[in-house]
Amino acid sequence: MISALFVVAPQRVLPALLAGALVGASALYGEGYFGDASERRAFRALLLCFFFPVLGALFSAGWLEFFVFVEVSTVALFLMIARKRRDVALRYLAVQFAGASLLLAGVAGATMAGIPLFVPAPRGLLPFFILGLGVKAALPGLHFWLPEVHGTAPAPVSALLSGFAVKIGVFGLLAVSAHEPSYLLLPAGAFMALWGAFMSLLQQDVKRLLAYSTISQLGYIVAACGAGTSFGVAAALYHTTVHGLLKGMLFFCAGILEKVYGTKNLNELGGAATALPVTFALFLFAAATVIGLPGTPGFASKGLIKGALEAFPLLSFCFLIANVGTAASFFKMGTFAFGGVRKRTRDNIPERLRLMNAGMLFIFAVLAPLALFPGMLPLFLGVRETSFYSAAKCAESIFTAACGAVVLYAYQKRPEFGERLLNRLDGRTERFLRTAGKGSLLMRRMQSGLLRGYLFAAALAALVLMVFFSW
Repeated sequence: MISALFVVAPQRVLPALLAGALVGASALYGEGYFGDASERRAFRALLLCFFFPVLGALFSAGWLEFFVFVEVSTVALFLMIARKRRDVALRYLAVQFAGASLLLAGVAGATMAGIPLFVPAPRGLLPFFILGLGVKAALPGLHFWLPEVHGTAPAPVSALLSGFAVKIGVFGLLAVSAHEPSYLLLPAGAFMALWGAFMSLLQQDVKRLLAYSTISQLGYIVAACGAGTSFGVAAALYHTTVHGLLKGMLFFCAGILEKVYGTKNLNELGGAATALPVTFALFLFAAATVIGLPGTPGFASKGLIKGALEAFPLLSFCFLIANVGTAASFFKMGTFAFGGVRKRTRDNIPERLRLMNAGMLFIFAVLAPLALFPGMLPLFLGVRETSFYSAAKCAESIFTAACGAVVLYAYQKRPEFGERLLNRLDGRTERFLRTAGKGSLLMRRMQSGLLRGYLFAAALAALVLMVFFSW
């Protein structure tokens, strides 16, 4: 402990290094992505407004400090998104603040119970913490905001959201969970992995495909949190680091495709392997990592998670199926975007394309040592794992990738089925968002400055808390 407010430990240093690497890569990438000088200056300023509160949250000694720093970083992300789509940014902020209100109720209860420090919460307060942090981490039922925000946010902002912002919720879940199996987080993680992989395969928008893939990979991390062991914590932090970096690369790749071709629709892309050879090579590395092929950091991090879940064979089988869907999704992205006949690019391919590729290369340089020395981070976290590259693990990884290719081939035979299903699911999500928007309108009216609105909201909140704590 370096003061009454901040604590330094390996489990906190590793996410901080991840945040630093992503912010550095995003700053470099943004110099090429944003065409206007004023946009570049604003993005650099907002990056710092995001990064420093994130560091404060990661090293906080207490829950209240963690809460304040997280919400400040949320406001910074809101301002980044609002520069492109103000309506989407406002919905993002409303959802995040709704989760923040639940988290604040949990923090208040923990403080009243004499537990202000960043330690596991009492069982009675866990619903507040899990729901509040679950909004940040996009747990099942609380993930609806993620695809829409990713679909509209600038590519470097999506990289920050997927690469780290959702991970801060997982970091909180790691801290709040007791050192015992959580029969809420374990099945939630399996559901996230399966649902995210399935929905990712259906997408035609590149960034929405990557957004649902994020939900799937978060499932691995959430399940490892739920294992309730020190090995599970190390596995979750390892996969958090690997996934955060590689998802930054993939969103950078999506941003380059959008800048060069003027579209994110896979049906309108093609031939980028010859038009963008450096981007294609980096995409292959990132895709192989997220699939978990041997020789990549993702193979080692997923292997560690499988080791943490050995006591739950059914969950391990669910993650095996989810990885087949992940492989099919990225084979789809590679085939549609980079394969096929080269299509006409924009007449003015950005002159700063090298800067955008440099942002991807920056992340590659950070990830490459993890592929060469897979035991480095687990050892840093106090866990020794020596059997990363067993024959059985390598065979399983290659087999799931092959199954993914077969699934993609079968899917392409009946693409109209996937489109009908996707339209139906998107329609239901849109109706839910409209309903949530009505609730947001009610909240805005209550914040009109009228005293009766404030008194009504305060009385209602006090009544709910009194009933809960008395029960």
